[in-house]
Amino acid sequence: MPADPEPIPYRKIQILQESVARKIAAGEVIDRPQAVLRELLDNALDSGAQAIEVRWDDGGITSLEVVDNGVGMDQQDLELCWKPHATSKIVDERDLESLTSLGFRGEALASIAACARLQIDSAQPGSLAALRLIVEDQVAQPLQVTAGVPGTRVLVENLFSSLPARRRFLKNASAESTLCRRVFDEKAASFPQVSFTLTIDGQRKVEYPRQSEEARLAVVLGSPWTQGKLIRWTAEGEGFCVRGYAVKPPLGRTDRKGLRVWANRRPLQEFSLGQAMSYAFEGYLPGGVFPWSVLFVEADPALVDFNIHPAKREARFRHLPAIHQATVAALRLALEEQAGLRFEPVPRLTQARELPGLSSQDTFSQGPLVRGRAHMPSSGVWDTPLRPEPHDVVYERSENKGESRPFRYLGQVLGVFLIAEVGEDLYLVDQHAAHERILFDAFRDHGGRIQPLLFPLRFRPEEDSLELMKQHFQEYEGLGILIQPVENDEFELKALPATVAGQEKALIAFLRTNLRPVSDVEKDLYASLSCRAAVMDGDPLDPETARGLVRKAFALPHARCPHGRPIWTVLTRQELFAKVGRTLF
Repeated sequence: MPADPEPIPYRKIQILQESVARKIAAGEVIDRPQAVLRELLDNALDSGAQAIEVRWDDGGITSLEVVDNGVGMDQQDLELCWKPHATSKIVDERDLESLTSLGFRGEALASIAACARLQIDSAQPGSLAALRLIVEDQVAQPLQVTAGVPGTRVLVENLFSSLPARRRFLKNASAESTLCRRVFDEKAASFPQVSFTLTIDGQRKVEYPRQSEEARLAVVLGSPWTQGKLIRWTAEGEGFCVRGYAVKPPLGRTDRKGLRVWANRRPLQEFSLGQAMSYAFEGYLPGGVFPWSVLFVEADPALVDFNIHPAKREARFRHLPAIHQATVAALRLALEEQAGLRFEPVPRLTQARELPGLSSQDTFSQGPLVRGRAHMPSSGVWDTPLRPEPHDVVYERSENKGESRPFRYLGQVLGVFLIAEVGEDLYLVDQHAAHERILFDAFRDHGGRIQPLLFPLRFRPEEDSLELMKQHFQEYEGLGILIQPVENDEFELKALPATVAGQEKALIAFLRTNLRPVSDVEKDLYASLSCRAAVMDGDPLDPETARGLVRKAFALPHARCPHGRPIWTVLTRQELFAKVGRTLF
């Protein structure tokens, strides 16, 4: 058996020496060079600087310098600025509710001075010379007069030289430089009206001129933002407004690192608002793929608290649900308007007629559907008993945005694609993806209409899902699904949305295995039901059914299946002629 630990010797409680207390407190604000850079950039931007120069050596460990052309400081400011809790941003606690500055605690320079050599040169407009402050080992030297221009230059050297234990926990110079570069870019992204330059180990690396917000994001974030295929959106609510940019689908990434949030120009680690941008992209990107998207929130200072995290990486919003909802709604609308695959070709023909017996308002399910997974030969519409000549093939109209668009249905190929000619383009419509999206939209549009079951259906969730179902089964009622617990860890399905009547078995199969919170499950639920019910690859479709399916697909607001795959692809006349070496006239 291990030996009993030795008792801790009794010691009297005492007040820490001021120098020790400062070093301990400094660790809450300054943990590595990137924290020094963040605080100095905040101060520079708060000073009204229009140009900022940053330099560092050895990842900011040996030296880190920030030069700005802001308002500068006078003698009294310099004498006080490095003292604990010294700030020009607030006077009393009421000012905390109206903060518009990036810095406000008055701890940055004090914390830096507690663990590094600090030198500040500063001059105000109209001054003929600058004043220099040097603080070493937490002792300030008398102010010196030196040459300088209006603005402030802050030089931090030998970080943690007096705290060797903390210095040992720093990464290598390259890694620390990478972290500093992230802070530099985050600040530059939210202040496009300010020019930024960066020199690393004596080499000029970056020059960001004053530019538009969109241009600044492109140069800061790089590919794929530089390709110019961006979506823009704005929204507002009580006490806040949001604006954002996103890269058009199908570009995305398999992690959430492409989701960035700034609030009142501060970069935040805000999961909820990042989640809002992901939610808006559902149906545009496949599962497991996240968008490239940034969000800027401007909130009334009284409605947001940045004083909950030493590094100001987190914030507490009073109206976070409203901001979340506004972001989702605005981004979804922007996607529909700016990135949705819509059927909007310019028709080459001016006359078209309806197929007798099937209007554009009819469903596509009137024709018989033969189910089969076998590979089916391609078929054209002239393979019907009427056998019209190709030039007699009828033109259909697709309802979209209140307009009619003519198309000519040609047939089914490879048991997967329905071919339609529109003007001088050929559309290859994925029959499963198209049917899946149509059903998905229909299932979700139940409008609160509930279908009680005459005989409730009993089921037992799988072991992994059982506890979640026990705790949250009542929340399904918000989706129109009524579930009641019975004995032996079983449940009864008593009612379901009217639009999914007939899909009881598929619904129960989903409920038995669901592991996601009910609040996040609606999209997955209807995607699962529509996938099960849709026609499959290899299912042969008669011409009447196929025409109706194409017509409904072309009327969709945006042509992507619930899993984010495109419903159709287009081959233009130019592309086809190029493939066979023909010349276009």
